[in-house]
Amino acid sequence: MRNTLKKIAVTTGVASAAVVLGAVPSMALAATTWTVSPNPAPFTAVSTNTVLSVSGIPLTCPTASAGGSAFSATGNPATVGNITSATFGTSSSPCTSALGPVTPVATTTPAWQLVAQDYTSGVTTGYIKNIQAKLTVLTCSFNVTGEVNAKYTNSTKKLSVSNSSAHQLTVSGATAACAGIVANGSHPTFTGDYSVTGITSIIGT
Repeated sequence: MRNTLKKIAVTTGVASAAVVLGAVPSMALAATTWTVSPNPAPFTAVSTNTVLSVSGIPLTCPTASAGGSAFSATGNPATVGNITSATFGTSSSPCTSALGPVTPVATTTPAWQLVAQDYTSGVTTGYIKNIQAKLTVLTCSFNVTGEVNAKYTNSTKKLSVSNSSAHQLTVSGATAACAGIVANGSHPTFTGDYSVTGITSIIGT
């Protein structure tokens, strides 16, 4: 009888402990510390393969550039850079499409923001937000705003951009001449690889 009571007491104690442990809220994950070198790091970035695809029509820029400043931060996600200038094409190397010349004009006030979310083996992934630009193709003009995926690789000093359902661009303000070319609410894709000067590394710990 005494052994039976002891077993009941032990079982009850284990069960009670399990209930108590289950009631304790899970601890929040520690925020990531993002170390940018140098800090701050004024940077420039140049690409020779940016493509904005609208309704399946690629708008290609043989050259594109961006500039701003990167800096250390804490958080996940965390803003680790501001892009304060962005240009696409030049007078001697303009952006083109099957429909004709393309003129993109970026608005970087407020600044586009480089946001870091994950770090693995020298590669930081996240996204760029606050993107704003106006594009003109022949007599059609429209605005593009939103976000794109971003990946920075320390070993190559390259910033790559792409799209996903989580981070996408949206068309608005399309003029009547854009009928059959692009519609408001559509989601163009943007891809490119930028060679970065000024940022030695971005590390998340």
